[in-house]
Amino acid sequence: MKRFYCLSVVVIQFLLIPFLINGQGVIVPSGIYFSAGNGTMMVQGNFVNNGSFTASNSAQSLTGNFTNNGAIAITGGTITFSGITQAIAGSAATNFNNITIGQGSTTTISTAGQTLKGVLLCNGTLIANGKITLLSTAAQTALIDGAGTGQVTGTVTLQRYLPSAFGYKYVSSPFQSATVSGFAPYVDLAAAFPSFYNFDENQPSDGWATYTNPSSILTPTKGYAANFGTSKSSVTLSLSGSVNNNAINSSSLYNHHYPYTLGFNLVGNPYPSPIDWNASTGWTRTNIDNAVYFFDAGDTSQYYGKYSSYVNGVSSNGIASNIISAMQGFFIHVTDGSYPVTASLGFSNGVRINNLTPVFHKSADADTRPLLRISAGFSGQLSAADPLVIYFDDAATLRFDPEWDALKILNTDVLTPSLYANSQDAARLSICAMPRPSDTLVTVPLGIRILSDGLITFNVLAVDNMPVGTNIYLADSQSGKYYDLATSMPIEVFLPAGTTEGRFSLKFSSKALIDTEPAGDQFLVFQKNGNLFVRMNPAAGTEGEVMIHDMTGKMVATKHLAGNGVHAVDVSLSDGIYVISLLTQSGRQSKKIFISNL
Repeated sequence: MKRFYCLSVVVIQFLLIPFLINGQGVIVPSGIYFSAGNGTMMVQGNFVNNGSFTASNSAQSLTGNFTNNGAIAITGGTITFSGITQAIAGSAATNFNNITIGQGSTTTISTAGQTLKGVLLCNGTLIANGKITLLSTAAQTALIDGAGTGQVTGTVTLQRYLPSAFGYKYVSSPFQSATVSGFAPYVDLAAAFPSFYNFDENQPSDGWATYTNPSSILTPTKGYAANFGTSKSSVTLSLSGSVNNNAINSSSLYNHHYPYTLGFNLVGNPYPSPIDWNASTGWTRTNIDNAVYFFDAGDTSQYYGKYSSYVNGVSSNGIASNIISAMQGFFIHVTDGSYPVTASLGFSNGVRINNLTPVFHKSADADTRPLLRISAGFSGQLSAADPLVIYFDDAATLRFDPEWDALKILNTDVLTPSLYANSQDAARLSICAMPRPSDTLVTVPLGIRILSDGLITFNVLAVDNMPVGTNIYLADSQSGKYYDLATSMPIEVFLPAGTTEGRFSLKFSSKALIDTEPAGDQFLVFQKNGNLFVRMNPAAGTEGEVMIHDMTGKMVATKHLAGNGVHAVDVSLSDGIYVISLLTQSGRQSKKIFISNL
């Protein structure tokens, strides 16, 4: 057999030019350094590396076997296997960048430990034999290209890098017959408090059902909740199986309109690649709203977290998007109607994309539509604040529109409020589309739920592309004040635990509303757990004197305050209404408060 032997020099490089080998193959002997550089190398025969081979952004095509018995460093480019029958073999494993299996080629992986960091495009047949791993790091995640016309057979290992292992993650399986046991190295399936769940919408309770039997099947297209524990360190999830490909249909989905599940269904990406919720082909969606919903674990408890949403090009938090990564579970909502409503969700390769860098969410693209993103969070816990989006779209109405609005899934994290808009038909919305205001004043009612008493801070995160002359206010019907979002933010109010509706609203006005909160408001007073607190704002300066009078005018207590922020007033007050005054060098302001010791 004739072969091309690289023996004439110690270092052989082919840089930036095509390199064609027309003999029976290439052998890189021991002690020889061979570089494919940035050019094109076509090997008609076998490639055998016994020395050192490097490739950086080169295109390499071979018709014979790829045998690595030495050291190979591939930093870029693609290796194409274009022969009829080929093998990836040798005594050493290779970390490939991109692999293409040519049409008509059957390529068998014979040596264990092969890895891929980029894209696998299979137009022929790749027999994996459980000997290749698609890598995932903080930088990128390898994938199998859905445009391939061939098939990957046998067991493949896929990785999924998670920046933090803390708490619950919504996951899915890209394999045909994977089981819960695949999560055993990462999730304590024998924990006293169950750590793995599936979701059943047809339940009068919250829908979560324990699913910890190691032999239970992970059904493609279904989502699951897995508790990875209390570590906040990164973890790389590794699962193995025969990869899904081509058309896949979910089992029937429903909306029974039960009080806790409310028509939501937990589904998942069934492919070893990201998918695009906005893909123009590949989806079959019947009686399914246009929004998707994601979950992020909280920072303090492994059992709770918060939700984000995406619909019609709009992200509730600026992160959730139409790109759904491999192994990602997510909620969808079956459209309301004559209950029970039956829905179907079908996937095909048209929804798959070659995005190597999706995290469990990615940044949303820029939008030219007018948009307001406002948040509510506990004072001092603003990283856990909950966002709400209002945007203008002339196709929308003030009722819930399944194509343009996203419903609100209430957060479970005690440190995260649930802020939402109320539509005219009483739907709670995390993303609210409305037509451009045609009247001088349009009101959007708000609701907020908190799980403990607290000082809540409203803040503006973004105001984009608003028409000139549009004034936006946060109205508080209890105080009778309008807060101009352009000048008054942040706004702080004390709220009791529970749901508050009918008090706050957003007002879009073409005229200035005169009853706005004074920009120089000096302090806020509130009661919590039987104690009185005063928050001194920067407008007051750095020192002041608090005076407390009952309704007869009698002074019952005083306290000197130094420094902005929240101060506890150590005073015992009986039930009743009191006037709290703050005297500073900026002047005197007074507020009334009702004290209840119940």
